[in-house]
Amino acid sequence: MEEWIIDKIIEKSKLSKEEIIKTISQRKMQFPDLTEDAILRMLATENGIIPIKRDYKIKEINQRINHVNLSAKIKRKFPPRTVNVKGREARVMNFVIEDESGEIPVVTWDENYIDKIMKSRDGENISIANAYAKENPFNGIVELNLGNGSAISVNQTESPKKEAEKEEYKKIADIHDGEYANINGFITRLFSDDIYLIRCSICKKKVDVECDVHKDKALSKTLRIRGVLDDGLYSSSITFFDKQAESLLSLSQQQDVKEKLNDISFGLYQVNVSAKMNKFNENYSLTARNLVKADYNL
Repeated sequence: MEEWIIDKIIEKSKLSKEEIIKTISQRKMQFPDLTEDAILRMLATENGIIPIKRDYKIKEINQRINHVNLSAKIKRKFPPRTVNVKGREARVMNFVIEDESGEIPVVTWDENYIDKIMKSRDGENISIANAYAKENPFNGIVELNLGNGSAISVNQTESPKKEAEKEEYKKIADIHDGEYANINGFITRLFSDDIYLIRCSICKKKVDVECDVHKDKALSKTLRIRGVLDDGLYSSSITFFDKQAESLLSLSQQQDVKEKLNDISFGLYQVNVSAKMNKFNENYSLTARNLVKADYNL
């Protein structure tokens, strides 16, 4: 488990480290399928903390860590090699990155990443998002691995067009009641309860099972997912309906809906959201109109 997350929870909640460890153990018994790392991140989001560290230094990566984000330089590349995995041929590539604190080997099986690294030159800058670190079982060295949810950027400079696009995005605090705006941020929490909204199509009333008047003759079932969107400075509750909710679920490769919601809740997915700000009883909330996965902005 990552100590910096525990330190942030202690700072925010005033709980002791012992109390946090005890809570993790209790939840592990309640949810045996979740890892301790996942539960720790769940506790972080519950306390308003985004459990993503976006500025790792290589010297800090000395154990198994998920969701590693860092910027470094490519020090050395090794030619890709073809290996046999469960009867299928696949390519794997190793390269080494470095920063002012040290160096670390990186492993990738992704053809797109292999092509990007092959076209790069030693000494070029590289930004890596959502990688994971683990110990190589053969030599005991901690390596950085690029998985399906990872992203890399090699020595990229943004075009004037992209700079112009950035200006169109607004911070949550600057959006007024009734205003539509584009927001670039991370989903930091999703709620898995009550994800379907059932209404009577005739009288438009929300019902639990069936309408008191029209029974089940004209019921409509709408997918509705509620969560929290964070733009790096501020956060707001946000609701996704129908196609937007389906787009949200498609971010994760998990099969079960609750597993998808749990995966997306860790703030690993940067998204561009078009949404409307609504005010209800002095509280503000966003309603998503469109959502697409964004490239990591590191």
